Amino acid sequence: MGVVFKNGKYLIDYRVKGRRIREVIGPNKRMAEQALAVRLSEIVQGRYKMARQGRETFAEFSKAYMEHSRANKRSWDRDVTLLSNLLPFFGKRQLSDITPHLIEGYKRQRLERVKPATVNREIALLKHMYNMAMLWEKASTNPMKGVKLLREENIPERVLTAEEISKLLDACTEKYSRPIVLTALHTGMRLNEILSLKWPQVDLAQRVITVLHSKNGKVRKIPINDTLFSMFAALRGKAVSEFVFIYYKTKGPVTVFRNAWLNALKRSGIAHARFHDLRHTFASNLVKAGVDLKTVMELLGHSTIIMTSRYAHSAPESKKAAVSVMDVVVGHKGGHFLDTCTKVEQKDSDKKKLQELAIKLVGPMRKRGRVVEGG
Repeated sequence: MGVVFKNGKYLIDYRVKGRRIREVIGPNKRMAEQALAVRLSEIVQGRYKMARQGRETFAEFSKAYMEHSRANKRSWDRDVTLLSNLLPFFGKRQLSDITPHLIEGYKRQRLERVKPATVNREIALLKHMYNMAMLWEKASTNPMKGVKLLREENIPERVLTAEEISKLLDACTEKYSRPIVLTALHTGMRLNEILSLKWPQVDLAQRVITVLHSKNGKVRKIPINDTLFSMFAALRGKAVSEFVFIYYKTKGPVTVFRNAWLNALKRSGIAHARFHDLRHTFASNLVKAGVDLKTVMELLGHSTIIMTSRYAHSAPESKKAAVSVMDVVVGHKGGHFLDTCTKVEQKDSDKKKLQELAIKLVGPMRKRGRVVEGG
């Protein structure tokens, strides 16, 4: 019990009813000593209000956190998935018992089964949960401080070629995956926006889709082209749910599309492609066709043009055409185009002067009969 210096900060260490508690105070030792004196005084007088901080188990706290997530986050269903992996390891432990060392052990264990990116998403949720626990006075510290994220393998963004798109659509199932993939290719919508799409959002009369659950929270409208109009008209005639895309076996909305996507990729022979790459393909094809970035930005639902520029990939043939311009500008022998022009103009000028001089000389010679024809 006392003041402890650790990682550049002072902590106060004390016990309440046999329970050891540590609080981070800061870099000032005197403030830490004063804080410890206050805590000890509160304990003696029975006025200690933080005695239960950290006593709640992780599983108990997760219930309160998920209620908060459902009410405040559109991606709360993703939290459910991430939490299902955290609970077996941390569930029975009290919040105050979870330490950075324990979290490192969790990272090592999970790396044996999943990729670093998945582990990072899980411990990022853990960090946010502890931030909320501190806000709600259920924890005094966040053990995620000092825990580093794992290095992730950055998967390059892909733009599917016309041939790949054809193979992919042929590999999709007509009743299930094809309509979803087709919608992504013709609208650039995100997967969760497509799966949550309901028929009131699809106006076939006005030929427009209204996206309500976008990432930035803003409503956006996407025109329906002829290809999608035919597809939506066919689906509308067979609709059995308010959701546009349903799973044909359960007749309920599609909630998970991962397996269907991977199966379609396998059948098509396309490697290393994500569903999100369809969004990149949509944007890049628009730019390639000459559509301005402002329009592409509005269709994708971005707040700034900077974000849109990440999706607008130049086609290889466009890059080849761009650099071929330098053949004309710079020339083949390394000389600058303007220098070459100057030299040509100089030669033309010299040639003209020689011709004028020849005319002056030949004229008088003709008159004197000294010019031999064909000489």
